[in-house]
Amino acid sequence: MVDRTRNVGTGTFTEVEKKQIISDLLSLKKEQIAAFLGSVGKKKNGTKEVLRQWIESAVEDGSLSIDSIVHFVDEVIPWGKQHVYMFRGPKSPIANWRDETWVFNLLKKHGMQKYLNKSLPLILPEAMQVSSIWHNPKRLRITAIKKRDWYERNDEYDTTMKSPKGKDVVLKGFEREIVRSLVAFEWDLVLNEATLQIAQLPHGTEYSTIADEFFELTQDWIDRSLFTEMDLRKPIAKLHELEENGLGEIRSQTINYRTMQGRRIEAKSASMADPLLGEQPIDTMLKAVRKTGVGQIGNFYWMPAGNNRNPLTSDVHVIVVGAQNRINFPTPNEELSVRYVLSRIRSHCN
Repeated sequence: MVDRTRNVGTGTFTEVEKKQIISDLLSLKKEQIAAFLGSVGKKKNGTKEVLRQWIESAVEDGSLSIDSIVHFVDEVIPWGKQHVYMFRGPKSPIANWRDETWVFNLLKKHGMQKYLNKSLPLILPEAMQVSSIWHNPKRLRITAIKKRDWYERNDEYDTTMKSPKGKDVVLKGFEREIVRSLVAFEWDLVLNEATLQIAQLPHGTEYSTIADEFFELTQDWIDRSLFTEMDLRKPIAKLHELEENGLGEIRSQTINYRTMQGRRIEAKSASMADPLLGEQPIDTMLKAVRKTGVGQIGNFYWMPAGNNRNPLTSDVHVIVVGAQNRINFPTPNEELSVRYVLSRIRSHCN
C-alpha cells in the first residue's frame, strides 16, 4: 500500500486535472471520503457539493496537497468497481524476483528504478504510464494510469430546430466523460499467482485490449508469456454444484451455460435478493446442463459466513465471465473482501 512519506515529488497539474482528481475523490463512498479527510487531519462534514467547495479552496490555498488526494484515490480505486484477470505464475524458478537487489538492478537496466517503492502523482496521462512499482520478497505490485474519454448520451441536451428549408432538425446531446483508468498487476511471490485489476469503464469496453496495453508497457521486464490465464469456466459449475448441495458460499442470481453443441441455457432468479435455485424444473434443467455443458456466466452474491475464515460483513456482488476468463465486481468493496472472494474463486479453478 502507498507510503505517503515516500513519493517522487509534488506534481504540477492543470486546473482541469485538479478538478478531475477532486471529482474522483468525491465519487467514493462517504465513509471513504471521511477516511481521507481524517488521514490528512481535516475533519469536515456536509454534502458532497459543500465538501467539493471546501476541498477546492484548501487545495488552492495550499493547506491540502493535491498529491495526497491522488495517492489516496490510487489506493482505493483498485478495490472499487473493477474487472480482474487471474493467472498462475511461471513454472520456471522465481527466486530472483524475491531478491530486492536483483529486482532493483532489473528495473534500473530498463530505467524504471525511479518508480520502485515510490508513487508518482499522475492524473491524466494521454498514454498509459507506470505510476508505481511496489516490491518486497513476498509481493510485486505495478500500477499504471491512463486518461480515458468518451461521449455518453444524455437526452437532457436534445434540442430541435428548423433547417433553412423549413424541415425539422433534431440535435441529440452527448456529454464528454473523462476518467483516470487505473490498472494494477499484482504477483504473489510466495504462492506464485497473479492478478490484473482494471478499474471499471463504460459498458462495451474491451478489457482484454486494456490488459494487452498494460503488458506491452511492461514487456521489457515482465514476460507475460510466463503467466497462465486461469480458466474461469470451471468455478461457475463448481459454485453451482455446491449451492445445489446446500454447501454454497454464494447465492446465484444468473447462471449461463453453453452446451456441447453450442446452444446457450440461462436461468435468472426473480430478483437479486432471491435465490436462483428452488424450483424443481429449473433446478433439474440446470443440473443436467451443468454436467455436460461449460459455464459462461455466473452472476453471484458471495455471502458472509460468520466465521474467522470468511471476513465478509455483507454480500459481495461478483460476475464471473467464464467465456472471457474475467471477473467483474460491479459495486465498490473493501480490499479485504475483494482479496477473499478472488482467493475463493481461485480455489475452485482446479
